[in-house]
Amino acid sequence: MTTESNETTFAALKPGDLKELASVSAAPCVSIMMGTHRSGRETQQGPIRLKNLLKEASEKLRTAGHDESILDGLASKTSESNFWQHQGEGLAIYLTTDDCRMFRLNRRVDEHVCVGKTFFVQPLIRESNAGGEYFVLSLSWDEASLYRATGDSLTPVETAALPAKFEELVLPRDPEESLQNTSHRSVGNTPGTSTAMFHGQGEGESKIEADRNQYLSLIGDEVAAAVYNTGLPLLVVATSEVTGHFEATTKVHVDAKVDGSPSEWSGDELREQAHKAIAPQLKADHDEFGERFGTALANSQGSDNLDDVLQAAKNGRVDSLMVCTRGEYCDQTNQAVVETLRNGGDVLQCRHEAMPGNDTVACAIFRF
Repeated sequence: MTTESNETTFAALKPGDLKELASVSAAPCVSIMMGTHRSGRETQQGPIRLKNLLKEASEKLRTAGHDESILDGLASKTSESNFWQHQGEGLAIYLTTDDCRMFRLNRRVDEHVCVGKTFFVQPLIRESNAGGEYFVLSLSWDEASLYRATGDSLTPVETAALPAKFEELVLPRDPEESLQNTSHRSVGNTPGTSTAMFHGQGEGESKIEADRNQYLSLIGDEVAAAVYNTGLPLLVVATSEVTGHFEATTKVHVDAKVDGSPSEWSGDELREQAHKAIAPQLKADHDEFGERFGTALANSQGSDNLDDVLQAAKNGRVDSLMVCTRGEYCDQTNQAVVETLRNGGDVLQCRHEAMPGNDTVACAIFRF
């Protein structure tokens, strides 16, 4: 997290952010969690809540012997109405003396202020793996966009040709000219050889079909290149007609589908539809962890005792960690999460009643 002093970024949680935050060790590390509102009069509550949380953070900094002026840059946010009009369901703020990161969350979080030597990242686990990590292709006969989903966040993926509209990929040309498949005309501002194609030969329905096949073929090539070697599933959001043609025209493997017209949905609605479709995969991941944990526990290669889990995490022994919350955050659980992430382990979160352990807040599978 190397940035210029006091630089502030405001974004959705992306792949790698959780591990990056966990890797930070500084004095002080200030973590602030709060619920927010997407729109309406409720957004006016945001500045008041942040002001109160900054006051709490100031008191904790002073008690710990740190300079309270580290919070000065955040104080201006209490009066920026535009800032509060572009929120999600929650806001996470991470601050050190030379860096500030803000994350727009799609799930509500409990208000919490922490001042320590590491960041309080536990509330972000649910956001980061709520629906796993996967690609989402929003596709219609008019346009196509590719996203990378991490938990509850959708991040646009830009390739040489995507996002794009149909007419940007399949270019009209004079019928007197020789109709070839490829052109050297660039798409948009993209330099170099274009992936756009000229309209195909023929008339009426046959021409429309040829153009659509070219359109889908180009999109398939772009998606295949983006997904290649990531090991992540692909979810296609489109009408059944478009999805059927896409699968018939390309060699791209589609892991899940959402039947509908993406142009009729907002960004949040698209995210929700994608999450519903991928939810069974999340349950499968949790079920798999439960089975592995049972085997590990029987072979003394796992534990649901928080003290043992924390010590193992500090020693780099935790391969996979499952945590939950029971209405309040726990410093020990957060530290186990931080140490697990620092040492390359995986972290999942679930409801307390779904935990595989016996009335515990943490279950770990050990490497050795």
